[in-house]
Amino acid sequence: MIVRDRSKLKTIIESAKRSGKSVLIKKGVFDIIHPGHIYAINMFKEVANVVIILTQSDEFTRKKKGNDRPINSQKQRVEVVDGLKGVDYTFADKSNSREEYIKLLEYLKPTIVAVTSVNPEKTRDYTSPFWKLVEFPDKKKPGYSSTEIIDKIKYFNG
Repeated sequence: MIVRDRSKLKTIIESAKRSGKSVLIKKGVFDIIHPGHIYAINMFKEVANVVIILTQSDEFTRKKKGNDRPINSQKQRVEVVDGLKGVDYTFADKSNSREEYIKLLEYLKPTIVAVTSVNPEKTRDYTSPFWKLVEFPDKKKPGYSSTEIIDKIKYFNG
């Protein structure tokens, strides 16, 4: 289900937690869906009752990955991710910095925040008494990266 309002998302999370359910949040671009995304979502579902995917804003994606990204708009990415088995809720995150995203997490207070690495240098800002950081390494196999897929398409069309 696509949730369009952050206060509604907070209510969903609070209700789930009151019912004794664990709530996992994972933020990402989810630009071109590939087997790595499906694998990760299946793993999320193994450790949490409720899986919420936040799609990264177009602006923040451009800032991190370059002006030619994302390929698909945030609106399109939310719709695609919402159709994936194992995803309970999707939300278009408007954060344009790490600090804004952390403030959103502090507001929402999920029980689990999924990260690709628990490297203290990368995740120290995400430490909180409200949630547990759980590592889900990605990009372990070739083709499990949207950037690799896009580069391959560019190579064959260039």
